[in-house]
Amino acid sequence: MPVKKIYFAATFLILVFSAAFIGYGVYLNTTSASYIETMLESRAVSLSGVRVSYRDIYPELRLDYIDLRASMQADVITQIDGEIEELYVTQGQKVEREQPIGRIVNYDVPLSVSRADTDVARAEASYLQAVSTAERNQRLAAEDAVSISELETSISQMKASKAELDAAVIARRQIEQQKGFQVLTAPLPGSVMIVYQQPGNYVGKGVPVAMIADFSKLYFTVLVSDEKIRNIAPFDGNFTVPFDFANMMGKVFDNAAMSSFGHDTAFDVKILSVLPPLDEDALVRSVTCEVDNSLDILEIGMYNDIVVRKGTPKRTPAIPLSVVFDRDGSRVYVSDANSNLAVRGIKTGVHDNEYVEVVEGLDEGDVVILSGVEGLSLGARVDVYVEGDL
Repeated sequence: MPVKKIYFAATFLILVFSAAFIGYGVYLNTTSASYIETMLESRAVSLSGVRVSYRDIYPELRLDYIDLRASMQADVITQIDGEIEELYVTQGQKVEREQPIGRIVNYDVPLSVSRADTDVARAEASYLQAVSTAERNQRLAAEDAVSISELETSISQMKASKAELDAAVIARRQIEQQKGFQVLTAPLPGSVMIVYQQPGNYVGKGVPVAMIADFSKLYFTVLVSDEKIRNIAPFDGNFTVPFDFANMMGKVFDNAAMSSFGHDTAFDVKILSVLPPLDEDALVRSVTCEVDNSLDILEIGMYNDIVVRKGTPKRTPAIPLSVVFDRDGSRVYVSDANSNLAVRGIKTGVHDNEYVEVVEGLDEGDVVILSGVEGLSLGARVDVYVEGDL
């Protein structure tokens, strides 16, 4: 066989083997990719889920801070100058209206009273003398023993003396009132919150000595978004506020009773007003609440991280609030009938910041996906493990 033929035959065989080898490789790659894709499609991603179940939900309103104020409070104000001789009350003590709480000594008052007594006695003697003179002149005038002008003069003098006596009596009464001002009394029933002065201090007229407040009911007003306040409607039920005393931002006074109570003590609350009312459109509403502090435990001042909670729960189908990923549209992830990842729209109701009521879109026993959907596309095959199921 000629060399040239042998060369062409060898080249042809090499090309045939190369083509066959390349074709086999393409076949293997295609088959493997299809196999892998099929395996991936048949493999389900494991996710955790939770069933819709009936729960007791206590609707609540969370507030960043509130400023508690008293219903009534007033300072005991001095009405005269003087030295505080004695205080009859201490901080935290309960008092009744007009109860004496201290005494101020004004050394000018006794002297003024004595002078006023003297002035009254002198005016009274002058008046009695003028009355006697006028009566005598009336008798003499009947006998034509004195002139009419003399009679009229004596009567005028009697009237002037009476006016002087009345003025002296009024002046003495005012001095007696000054004497009464030496005793300081409570302007209203309540508790002594602050004592500003101490015995021995000299004070002028108009200086506060102590603050009396009625703390049996405390109040606060806050601005709340429409969505938040509707969560606790209607407002005619009973509410509570658990106060954590560690969250008090600033004290006005020290309350001994407060220190004896533990943290997170709940107090009854009434919602007095919501303005504008819910039947009017508004983004923000002003809410005023009354806190029952009949035990005088709470202090007035600022508190943060406050939760107004309904006292009566609502028994309703619920899911964790965390699974609702679109609050405006209220959507949740579920596994559809083909075990594929899907989204379902629902309607939610009240919540307690942990669980939310399901009004529409899910039934009791339905499963919503709790976690594990990060990075997955809708339609992905999923295998949901339900927490709590055996």
